[in-house]
Amino acid sequence: MERAPWPIGLVFGVSVAVVVTLVGPLLLFNPWFTSGLQSRHEVAGSFDTDQPEIDRVTTEILRDLYVGGSFEASLGGDAPLLDANERSHMSDVSRLVQLLAGVAVVSLVVVGVTGAWLRREPQRRGRILLVAGGSIGVIAIVLAGTFAVAFEPAFLVFHQLFFPPGTYLFETGSELLLLFPQGFWFDAALVAGVVIILSALVVSLLGLRGWRRRPGDVGPSLI
Repeated sequence: MERAPWPIGLVFGVSVAVVVTLVGPLLLFNPWFTSGLQSRHEVAGSFDTDQPEIDRVTTEILRDLYVGGSFEASLGGDAPLLDANERSHMSDVSRLVQLLAGVAVVSLVVVGVTGAWLRREPQRRGRILLVAGGSIGVIAIVLAGTFAVAFEPAFLVFHQLFFPPGTYLFETGSELLLLFPQGFWFDAALVAGVVIILSALVVSLLGLRGWRRRPGDVGPSLI
């Protein structure tokens, strides 16, 4: 049996790692998940309103996040809830989210194409899945532990890496910080980490199953 070229294995493994890393966390940012966390941290009380009104505003902001909107949702008035600096930062966040979502979609397609290319090499494909899932799982465990014990500096480093200096710093009590308080992001980061770890575990188990399916079919090459 002719082996698929080694770059196919490499691209398959990298794409699987990207999908495991991005898809779960991106899907978490939906109205139901954010509403649950905002309710947990009593965001409605911070604005002296009720949860349905917070859900309405947050849903508008989430929509703008994915489509590149203006972030001019208002809460009980005509003026936008977020000021110009907060809306500017959310626009930066939107560009990052759109980029990551695009990368995730492309990676899903690549996983499908390269995975089909490797369908006659179940052991090789299984090894790649096992290595990709295991590697991302270990990294996710380390990062989840870091965020759990040192959330503030880790969250700051994240912003320093992805956003222009100074654009993500706001005064205590700003509307954006009230709408998405630190506790919200702490919980969201931990849930995202758990989702990545579980996804990596599933991929690793699928890889282990494939690796054991047909012994001796291919050589020992990792990719």
